[in-house]
Amino acid sequence: MDPSKKSQKVLGIIGCGWLGTAVAAYFIQHNWIVKGTRRSEEKMAHLELLGVQPFKFELGTTALHQNFYKHLDLLLICIPPQLRGNENSAFINHLEFLRNELQKALPENCQVIYTSSTGVYPNNGGPFSELSQWTADNERAQKLLTAEKIIATLPHKKTTIRLAGLVGPDREPVRSLSGRTHIAGGNKAANLIHQKDAVKLIWSLSKESDPVPLINGVFPQKIKKADFYRAKALQLNIPPPIFLEATQPLDRLIHSKVFLGFTYDKAL
Repeated sequence: MDPSKKSQKVLGIIGCGWLGTAVAAYFIQHNWIVKGTRRSEEKMAHLELLGVQPFKFELGTTALHQNFYKHLDLLLICIPPQLRGNENSAFINHLEFLRNELQKALPENCQVIYTSSTGVYPNNGGPFSELSQWTADNERAQKLLTAEKIIATLPHKKTTIRLAGLVGPDREPVRSLSGRTHIAGGNKAANLIHQKDAVKLIWSLSKESDPVPLINGVFPQKIKKADFYRAKALQLNIPPPIFLEATQPLDRLIHSKVFLGFTYDKAL
């Protein structure tokens, strides 16, 4: 592609899984060229069927082909953090290696969006927004913050999205909770975001000339998990889960104080 003749914008997605594939489909509908990575040949073939230019890549084991980076206007890093047991340090080391590669290979004017998690916030307290002052209270949160800081060292325009629990097609948490009893944390806020809203939030950020550095991606609702999942179970006509602490005050509400002119469409 000759950059001087480029008429379409180009999106690269590192980690074109459940969310990344939905992002890819949306951007393709809006006339973007999309490149995406998967770990297996079989899943690469699926990307090709969607109209995505597929690249094989697995964090920590393979390097990305240089053609992936050519002419990118936007890079979405959408890699689920591997933060269990011994994977903790390896994930951070591999992300640092990727950051070093991006510093060399990414076009100077490429915008970067990194999907993190609201898991960075403490397990208790709140409400928490992008402006809150707090200290990570568990190892997973500390690693998530470390990962954010690694990506933040890139010299490009960039945004970290801290996504709440993702729901959507084939991902309805109440189904795995249905019928269970004595589940802890019934008073914790149901901090969630629908896949379609996550996609549109990423699209909205892609159109910002001066993107915000940090935003929480979470549907604006104030409801306890016990109440939310009971109502959802009744809606789906399945046995509701029974939570502990359901009568205690609402805890760990996460919200956003960043205004983008973006509106959440998918009520949960």
